[in-house]
Order: sequence, then structure tokens, then C-alpha cells
Amino acid sequence: MSELYPLLCRPIYMERVWGGRRLARLYDKPLPDNVPIGESWEVADLPEGASRVANGPLEGLTLTDVTTRLGVDLVGTAWPAGAFPLLVKLLDANDDLSVQVHPSADDCDKWFPGCHSKDESWVVVDAEPGAVVQFGFKPGVTREQFERSLDDDSIAGLLAPLAVRPGDVLRVAPGMVHALGRGVAVLEVQEPSDTTFRIHDYGRGRQVHIDEARRVVQVVSPEEPLVAPSGFETDWGVWELLVDVPAYRLERIAAESDFGWDIDERTVQVMTVLEGAGLLNWEGGRLRLDPGDTVLLPARLGRVELEPLGALVAVVAGAGGVRLVD
Repeated sequence: MSELYPLLCRPIYMERVWGGRRLARLYDKPLPDNVPIGESWEVADLPEGASRVANGPLEGLTLTDVTTRLGVDLVGTAWPAGAFPLLVKLLDANDDLSVQVHPSADDCDKWFPGCHSKDESWVVVDAEPGAVVQFGFKPGVTREQFERSLDDDSIAGLLAPLAVRPGDVLRVAPGMVHALGRGVAVLEVQEPSDTTFRIHDYGRGRQVHIDEARRVVQVVSPEEPLVAPSGFETDWGVWELLVDVPAYRLERIAAESDFGWDIDERTVQVMTVLEGAGLLNWEGGRLRLDPGDTVLLPARLGRVELEPLGALVAVVAGAGGVRLVD
């Protein structure tokens, strides 16, 4: 189809009490003045915000419109019909995020029929010295302690702090209590859902969701919270598998020379450039990608070629179980 080409989207900047200006420094994002921006929604198709295409014949259309118009030619066959299957964000934690948890699909079916499950993963793109995230509970914490902490708002003392640095990867499964700490920026790839249950918000006066959290939190202490990527060297650089779960798959490429791959027709691919720049070529044209750019590669686009301009690092997301960059 003539309409199939790599799609750039205009970011949607979300004001957050814990946000800052880091995304302008890291990726030259044109943030609105005098507003703490916590999230840049790079690719979104939600009632809370839908991306608009920024290039080519479809420029100006929302991702909702484009998904309806192109259907499986865009998203592939591995996803349920309807909305675009991924939500991709860049997050800047200039202050601590609330302690929170997300529901699973089973939780939503049982308890929250108006909500959607939220499985997400983080790739750390920047971290100040000593920066931490909260991830799960400290060893030995019991369900009874957790329940008491909800009553007296002491849950922060039960959480396990985890020091992070750029390149680290965490998968935040539904039910896992978590919070980004100040001084951390991440690429976040997730199911298309904005359902978040806050448990503790450091006295900032926002709504918390204690009853909801009580239903979905899993009281666990992960032994190895950081994902251990598996990968290998190639003639063009390094390929790594980061996360592969039913909701999505993440791969990381660190490329130093030209290479190409065929888009698997089962899944759209969403590629975010984290470091460096490059030229993306396909049958119909060429597109320059700079740090912080996110591009959608339609499932039936065919073959693409990537020409790094120096060293380039990118994360590619698609359907779980489908090899992406091959």
C-alpha cells in the first residue's frame, strides 16, 4: 500500500508534579515553558491522549484514525483488533514518583471492569549518581506488614531500593509495587493503559487508591530485579533480547554499520533511538532519526535498512514471541 511508510508521531507532553526539564537536555524535546514535564508520550492511542502523525501523507491524523484506516497492515495479526497495541513513553523523574501498582487482566476482569491491565518495562536512559528506584518489598516483608502499612501510610519503609544506571532494564509486572526515584529517566514500553493505583504519594495531596491496591499487590521480594539481557555480536554491532512477555517484546540494537531486516507481518515495530543518529531506508524513501525519535514500522512495510551515522543505540518493541530485528 502506498500509505505504508515509517511513521513519526508528535510527542504529547504530560505535566506531572514530579516532572522536570531533563527530556529537553537529553533529547532536545521542545518542552512547554515553565511546566514540569514528567512524561513524553511518544506513541499513544488512548482516550487520555492520542498521538498525531508528524510526517508523510498521513500527517496530522491521530494514531487512532491511522490504526482504524490501515488495520492489520499497520499493527499486524498478533494483536487483538482495535486500538494501537503499545504505549511508549519517555519519563523524567525530577522528584520521587508515587508508590504504585498496576492491575493484571485477571484483576480487571474480576474487580475493575472499566480498567485495563498494565504490564510495563523500563530501560534506564539517564540516572544521577546514587539514583534509585523502588522495586518490590524488602526480604522478609509479610502480607500482614503490608496490610498494616496501608492503614498507617508506612509502606515506604517496606520497599526495596535498587540503584540503577543507564542501560539497566526492569520489567514491572502487574502486581509489582514500584516507584521511580528522583534523578532517573527511562524509556517505558507498556500495554496501552493508563491504569495506575497510587499507594503513597509523599504528602502531595493527590488521590490514592488503597482499596484497589490491596486487591492487586503481590508481596514479593525479587532476587534479581534487573533484567539480564541475552544477545550476541553481529557484523553490524550487538543485538540483545531485553524482555519477551505475552504483552510485548523488547530488543536492543547497538549498531556501528549498515544493516537491514524484513518486518515480520505479524507485528508493528516501534523503534526509539536512545543514542546516536541514523538514516532509515525503505522502498519508498529515507528518514533521518535523531536521539529521542520514535518511529512506527508498519507490519506490512517490507524490508528496511538502517544506516548509523556513527554509533547508534535503539530499542525496538513489538508483539511478544515475535523476533523483531532478524
